[in-house]
Amino acid sequence: MHIFYSRRRIDNMSCVAKTAIAISLGLFLSSAWAGGKFTPEQLKAQFYYDLGPSEIDVSGYPKDQQENYKVFKRTCSQCHTLARPVNNPLIQRADWDLYVSRMHVRTKVRPGTSISRKDARRVLNFLTYDSKMRKIDHKADFEAKTKELLKLFEEVKKERLRMQIEQDKKKIKESAPYTGTP
Repeated sequence: MHIFYSRRRIDNMSCVAKTAIAISLGLFLSSAWAGGKFTPEQLKAQFYYDLGPSEIDVSGYPKDQQENYKVFKRTCSQCHTLARPVNNPLIQRADWDLYVSRMHVRTKVRPGTSISRKDARRVLNFLTYDSKMRKIDHKADFEAKTKELLKLFEEVKKERLRMQIEQDKKKIKESAPYTGTP
């Protein structure tokens, strides 16, 4: 389709054709603009905490917790990004215990993944310690980051909706013009 038309051709076009060209051009420009706004990983986020950082600086943590962090990274990254547990709002050991237990069960039915009871305990110890350090002791910082992630997630959801609408519009085929004959 040619984007540029002579003035005479535009004047002779039907209103429907002009509208179709305008919509196509608008969709093209908006998709080009939005295309670089979010990364593919951001667009795949299932939860707001998937959008946060996936690393923790544990250099100031005790050695045993640094070792637990290595186990956490190895085991938890088998099924999802590390951003999910790193930015998760859970802070209580009992809550993390339920979370880790659920992951332990899921790895049993998912080929190529595993979390031993020992590793699950080490992950639980790390998540509990880290929650105290980053989420309880530095509550204001963590809450501020959470607000940013929630806002970003709302923008991501709007973008996904816009992309879905655009994709649906592409699926709709224009019907043939009515010619008055059966």
